[in-house]
Amino acid sequence: MKSVKIGDINIKKPISLSPMAGISSLPFRIICNGMGAAYSPTELVSARSIRYNGIEKSLRYMRISPEEEGITAIQLFGSEPDDFTAAIDTIMDTPVLKEVSIIDINMGCPVPKVVKTGSGSALMEDPQKAAAIVRECKKAVQGLPRNVPVTVKTRTGFNADDKGRPDFAKTLADAGCDMICVHGRTRPQMYHGESSNEAIAVMREAVREYGIPFYANGDITDTASAKKMIEQTGCDGIMIGRAARGNPWIFEQILAGLAGTEMPGYPGAVERKKMLIRELEGRLKYLPEDVAVREFRSVMPFYIKGLPGAAAVKVRLCSATGIDEVKEILDLV
Repeated sequence: MKSVKIGDINIKKPISLSPMAGISSLPFRIICNGMGAAYSPTELVSARSIRYNGIEKSLRYMRISPEEEGITAIQLFGSEPDDFTAAIDTIMDTPVLKEVSIIDINMGCPVPKVVKTGSGSALMEDPQKAAAIVRECKKAVQGLPRNVPVTVKTRTGFNADDKGRPDFAKTLADAGCDMICVHGRTRPQMYHGESSNEAIAVMREAVREYGIPFYANGDITDTASAKKMIEQTGCDGIMIGRAARGNPWIFEQILAGLAGTEMPGYPGAVERKKMLIRELEGRLKYLPEDVAVREFRSVMPFYIKGLPGAAAVKVRLCSATGIDEVKEILDLV
């Protein structure tokens, strides 16, 4: 894959971790960066919550570390342009956040509690508001001492019979979006069924003339599926989502596969357990131990998936309350 530029930011190897709620923690993003991910947006954070409740409630989800991550991106969701303006102003006034490289707008989340507020994928049904949000975000980052690009992650459609929404993609590009990433499923599909490369390609072609980078996401699990996505959609970059859960090694494996170099083998039990503990220890740096372990319960099974005895160990991990207990349980596999 060729390098791309998102705004003024040069992305040499445009393969990134897709933002995922509960998964895209700072420690995991740092790990993925070390494995070759070009950059990894935070999980989605409510622009309205930042506007009316301040930064403290959301800070834990949007914490960044430019020194360890390199390129950073904060993902916001919402339905009102003014909320985004206020949220970005607050971010740029917050010392631990103001060095963020990219502001990403979520226009693809299919979760009902997000959609019913007019946010996430619901914005596909209101292109003018979506465009207004992009324009207001662009205005909010003007005047900063550096260029902060505004990107959008969306889907191939809001309705089950949508086969790609080229009109929506063009609306985003016309509004000044610096990069578009499309997940190859419609809102009703949620995360089920097959991702459609054909539908992504329709949206990619609609914005080719604008010269902005276009990323694709959906069902990328290995080098073969990555190559298929690139060839069938003509995308400039890819984002890897669920296949990266508990498997940060996927980035170095796909990068090697695309480059035609020797591909690293999938790690064994010892390395996988060490990486699990590394991510958990990273979470302990900014969360109380009981909170960190409780929230990590849903992630730990992905690290040990397929190992002998993993099923029984998974059950025990899902009730662990401390890191020492987690370590003891892991000794069983």
